Amino acid sequence: MKTYNTNKFFLLGVGLLLSSVLTAREWVGTSSRSGSSIATRAAGCAPASQNRTLEFNNASAYIENSGLLWYNRSLSRASYIVPKDAGTSPIYAGGLWMGGVDATNQLKLAAIRFRSDGNDYWPGPLSTTAGSGNGVDKKDFGAADINAAECAAWDKFFVITRQEVETYRSFYICSQDPLCNASDDFPGYAIPSSILDWPAHGDVSKFQDYYIAPFYDNDGDGVYNVANGDYPWYDIEEEIDCRNDRQVTLFGDYTIWWIFNDRGNIHTESGGESIGMEIRGQAFSFATNDEINDMTFYNYEMINRSTQTLFDTYFGQNVDTDLGCAQDDYVGCDVGRGLGYAYNADATDDNCSNGAVPYGANPPAIGVDFFEGPYQDNDG
Repeated sequence: MKTYNTNKFFLLGVGLLLSSVLTAREWVGTSSRSGSSIATRAAGCAPASQNRTLEFNNASAYIENSGLLWYNRSLSRASYIVPKDAGTSPIYAGGLWMGGVDATNQLKLAAIRFRSDGNDYWPGPLSTTAGSGNGVDKKDFGAADINAAECAAWDKFFVITRQEVETYRSFYICSQDPLCNASDDFPGYAIPSSILDWPAHGDVSKFQDYYIAPFYDNDGDGVYNVANGDYPWYDIEEEIDCRNDRQVTLFGDYTIWWIFNDRGNIHTESGGESIGMEIRGQAFSFATNDEINDMTFYNYEMINRSTQTLFDTYFGQNVDTDLGCAQDDYVGCDVGRGLGYAYNADATDDNCSNGAVPYGANPPAIGVDFFEGPYQDNDG
């Protein structure tokens, strides 16, 4: 894998059926480089506790806001289910891995497998610079810092659908048109909490980035205000040319958005030294009548908030495939498509010794594709 500096964003698609490569957009965000280096002390954050299930189409994917994917720890069970009504899983678990070395050749590493050994990720955004907090929390913040209270406050998911946003946008346009009667055209309409409570902004008193979750700024004032027609940003008008524009928007028909970091506490899963990475995640899916209905997709905007440049950096998605019964699986790689896959050794998937549900006759294959990897900056 080619090496890159940090501050990267990439998109990952996972599908039950092998398919051709799709096109996706990526964007490199900016991050402050001012302030002191990452402190060696841990922030003392409690482990992430929330989970959601992405099941908008024919796939059901269990997600934790710790960065752990597809594995239900409370049930000790694989929970990426396709078809979702059959209870059969092609993947056991997964998670985001990243690592590199600093200018002194010190390894920085964040990775997660099953959370059985600990945690490397915690909820919440990191501070963009150093300073002293104000208000109730007067804690001093270093660069790439967070405290336990902020981790707890962001221990959540934000779930939204494109349909909710399209309906709100139509309602707002009607409400501004003297020739349109919103009461008649949208009887009983109330703006959903998914739009009203969208986490567009961070807490600048704690030195968080003012802009967190993507939103469409209808009036151009830089402030998320639903009353002025702002909304969580799906590219409804198709204004973004994904071949050239690296603007971050929301994707899919159904989207789960969350934010996490690798600085909330000591890395007890990998044992690695923290990077200072803020990660803004999306898990999304589409309801279609083709193979995409069997797929789920994942998008990470990754921002190095530390003052240290990371060299020889590698990013990866751990995918522990168990295609029904795990004892007879093979794996392979289609180099031309950049596609990894797992398939059954014979024409029947059966004899699960661990209690997993087999696929039986004519088992499918599972494909994993990075549609595009990290971009390299102009400085190389």
